[in-house]
Amino acid sequence: MATEDHTAHSTVESLLKTVPAVHEDESCRKVLENFHEDKKLYALPVVNNKNRPVGMILRLEFTELFSKPYSIELKGKKPISTLMDSTPIIVDIKTSIEDVARIVLDAGIHHMVSGFIVTKDKAYVGMANGYDLLNEITHRKQKHLFGLAHFDQLTGLPNRTLLLDRLNQAISVSNRASRAISLLFIDLDGFKPVNDTYGHAAGDRLLKEVATRMLSCLREGDTAARMGGDEFVVILLESDLDRAILVANRILEVLRVPYELGKKTISSISASIGMAEYPEHADSSDTLLTAADNAMYDAKKNGKDRFAVFTQ
Repeated sequence: MATEDHTAHSTVESLLKTVPAVHEDESCRKVLENFHEDKKLYALPVVNNKNRPVGMILRLEFTELFSKPYSIELKGKKPISTLMDSTPIIVDIKTSIEDVARIVLDAGIHHMVSGFIVTKDKAYVGMANGYDLLNEITHRKQKHLFGLAHFDQLTGLPNRTLLLDRLNQAISVSNRASRAISLLFIDLDGFKPVNDTYGHAAGDRLLKEVATRMLSCLREGDTAARMGGDEFVVILLESDLDRAILVANRILEVLRVPYELGKKTISSISASIGMAEYPEHADSSDTLLTAADNAMYDAKKNGKDRFAVFTQ
């Protein structure tokens, strides 16, 4: 079901509007009445006997033509096919948003106003507005830029910017609810030799697997972020040190399981984890990160593949 929704949202189907079509033999007078009855109609599609679109009538041009003296008497009885635009943009319902945008731009910017006709198996099903298309493209661009600015492009985890935002929010909630939060600063052991021996492509695959394993240890509402390189940070909401220790041990356990990367098996990876609690060990996001980072270096110095709790 999720796949179908995703497909619909990535195609012109998401922009579809139900607009009644008129037959190509309909009189111009009757079409004019349609526009007068529905002020929201910006255009009307024209179809043949097989319900296939053959043209389009634009409201502005059509109503201006019949506003002139005697135009209804002269042309009102003529079939609409004599006045329609016989070269409208016609796209299939499964055409992607990106492809439609290219088609509209190549055809001319005036089609942003008139819109375009949508078909399914060549039969008319509705119309789409050029402005809706523009809004959808703008929304996608904004979403893409937000993703670039706030998420790590390799692992898909929040990056440092989004982590700090979420950490500040978590601290605000903690202050209101008088609930502690825990922070884990995680640095991989043995990662550099993987890059040196097998190359950066293998290293990237390993980092993605690390992110997946780490997320499996967290509950909904917690955050795992990549700080850069082989450093990660985890925010545990409403968590005291006892729960943080349970999560840290779980992460240590899953990260030391060998990694199968194609024909390569890498079993030299572990993690050093530093742990700090708000407000016990720090009074701000910066000092909390520093405390957890310092604790991580203690874990490194004491043998790696372990966690350490921050001490003053």
